[in-house]
Amino acid sequence: MLVDSHAHIDTKEFDVDRDLIVNECQILIVNAGVDIESNLKTIEMSKKYKNIIPAIGFHPEFVKNKQNEVEKCLELTKYGKIISEVGIDYFWIKETEYRKKQMEILQRFLQIAEKESKPVILHVRGGMNDLLEILPSYKIKFVVHAFEGSIKTANKILDLNGILSFPPIIVRDKNRQIIAKEIPIENILTETDSPFMSAEKMSRNRPCNVNIVIKQLSKLKGIEEKEIEEKIYKNFLFLLRDTTR
Repeated sequence: MLVDSHAHIDTKEFDVDRDLIVNECQILIVNAGVDIESNLKTIEMSKKYKNIIPAIGFHPEFVKNKQNEVEKCLELTKYGKIISEVGIDYFWIKETEYRKKQMEILQRFLQIAEKESKPVILHVRGGMNDLLEILPSYKIKFVVHAFEGSIKTANKILDLNGILSFPPIIVRDKNRQIIAKEIPIENILTETDSPFMSAEKMSRNRPCNVNIVIKQLSKLKGIEEKEIEEKIYKNFLFLLRDTTR
């Protein structure tokens, strides 16, 4: 079973052929909400498609213009098995006041995750040190989606029992290849971030493209593709269950 641990199939890019895309291969798709509208769409899609797992959150980029949606998004987490897309983004958000607000919002989602034993899939673009400071305060399972940091940072995340996920862009990103090769397969998930982060520039990504990631991981680690797929699936089941390996 393939796993796309982070996608946005609710977006307009899939309005024409969503049914086809969702059922293109045997795959579990975690659809990540980013605001009220996408959270509600995600919940509805999970009712329609058995292989879509709803993840509810609030994207940190929206801290400036959609703060009024935070309370409703927090309320909607009860309808999701996973909390996502939440996190911090210092790439687009430069103002100190809004960065502080991002952190406040994130911690409210982390509190819910801990209380309800739900895994969290994190968006982190800049501000990794700030994130690493607060994560030890919460007893949660977490994934850093589309990880793009250093091996030193990756090891810090692993020390906290975190998981790193990689999208198809890995085939043209040498740094991500280095990280994926170095860290244990037990700490890796596949994702697409569809329709973004495709293997080819300017092309629409789709969930079944996690096969591209699996092929790359197979080359990097010298492990058969089928075994990689099985291990990723096992990692994902562990993320969803309140058990130990």
